Amino acid sequence: MRLLVLSLLLLLLIATPLRAQDWSTEEVFARYKEAVVQVRIIDERGGEKSSLGSGFFISDAGEIISNYHVVADLVEHPGQYRAEYVLDDGSSGELTLLDVDVVHDLSLLQAKDVRRPFLAIESNLPAKGERLYAFGNPYDLGMTIIEGTYNGLLEKSLYERIHFSGSINPGMSGGPTVDRNGNVIGINVATAGNQVSFLIPAGFLLNLLEAGSGSEQDLHERIGGQLYANQQRYLEELTAQPLVTARLGDFEIPGKLGNYINCSSHSDQSSDRLVDTVAYSCYTDENIYLSDQLNTGAIRMEHTLHSTDALGQLRFWALMENNFSRFYGGFGGDEDSMSDFACQTEAVDRGDLPLKVVLCVRAYRQYPGLFDLVQRQITLNRPREALTSTLVLTGVSIDHGLRFAQAVLESVKWTP
Repeated sequence: MRLLVLSLLLLLLIATPLRAQDWSTEEVFARYKEAVVQVRIIDERGGEKSSLGSGFFISDAGEIISNYHVVADLVEHPGQYRAEYVLDDGSSGELTLLDVDVVHDLSLLQAKDVRRPFLAIESNLPAKGERLYAFGNPYDLGMTIIEGTYNGLLEKSLYERIHFSGSINPGMSGGPTVDRNGNVIGINVATAGNQVSFLIPAGFLLNLLEAGSGSEQDLHERIGGQLYANQQRYLEELTAQPLVTARLGDFEIPGKLGNYINCSSHSDQSSDRLVDTVAYSCYTDENIYLSDQLNTGAIRMEHTLHSTDALGQLRFWALMENNFSRFYGGFGGDEDSMSDFACQTEAVDRGDLPLKVVLCVRAYRQYPGLFDLVQRQITLNRPREALTSTLVLTGVSIDHGLRFAQAVLESVKWTP
C-alpha cells in the first residue's frame, strides 16, 4: 500500500507543470526569445548597418519598443538612414519610427505585416533581489539572455533608472528585462561595467503608449516639447525654495541642491604652488541623448576659492583675470544643431560683495526656445583672495535658466 501511495505521488509530481518560479534561465529564454528583435540602422548610401540595438514586440500589431539613442539618426538625419528588424530566425523587415520619449530614451516603432508573440508590461516594481532576465543582441553576436537581480531605483538620479546587477553590453540597448513570468520590468539602457547596469522603468513605456503616436513630420516639435517640460519640472522645483548652501572658506555657496546632484571637493596640494585653491563641484550624472555629438539636460556648478600669500595683489589679479577669461567649453554639437555662444559681461554691486559676471547662451537650432547657458562670476572684495563660480545648464528655456542663474548668483555670500 505504501509503495502504491509513493508511486501515485511521483506520478503527480511528474504531471504537475513547472511554476514560473521554477523555470530555469534556459526555459525563460525559450519562452520569450521570439518577442525580441535586433534593431539595425542602415546607412542608405552605403547600404550597410551603421549601428545596432535591440527591441521587443508589445502588441500583435507589430509595434516594437527600443531606445531613442538606438534610432536617433532617423530623427537627426532624415532620409540618410532607415531602420530594420531582425527576428530570432534571421528574417528581417522594415521598421517605421512612430514616436519617441527622448527624456526617458524610448522609441516606438512599427514593423509591417508581422505577427509575433509579444511581451506584457509591468509598471509595478519587484522586490529587491528578485531574479530578472535581460534580452538583447550584444556586439551583434546573436540573441542573448543575461540573468541578474533587481536592486531598486537609483537614489541619486535626475532621470529615474533601475539598478540591475547583470552585464548589459553594447547592442543590448532597447531590449527587455523581464521577470520570471515574462513581464517587462525595464528596458535596457546603459551599463557602468562590473555587473552594474541600468534599466528604464517600464512605467515610462506605458506613458509613451498612452500619449499616442505622432507623425514623422512633427517629431522634432514633440521632442522640443518634451525637453521644455523636463527642464521646467526640475528647475521650478529647485527655485521653489532657497537654494541649499555650503561653505567654502569665508564664502557661502550653492551646494547639494537635491538627492540627484553629486558634490565633491579637491584642494591643490602641490609643493610649488603660488596660489592655494580649493574647488567644490556639484553636478548631475545623467544627460539626455540627442545625438552622438550632443547631450542635454545637465546641471553643473563649480566653485573655486583662490588665495595667496606668495604673490602680490597685482600679480594675483593678473592671474585671476587670465583664468577667468577662459571660456568654459566642451559642450558638443555642431553648427547645424547649435548657434555660437553670445556673451554679456556685467559688474554687479552687492555692497560688501562686488562681482564680475559673464553670461553666455547658445540656441538649439532644431528645438526653438531651448538654450545652453553658462554663467561665470568672480568676487572682487578681497586683495589676494577670490571666489570664481561657473554654472552650466544645458537644454533650458531663457526664463527658467535665467531665474535659476539669478538664484545661484544671489546664493553666493561673503560671511567671514
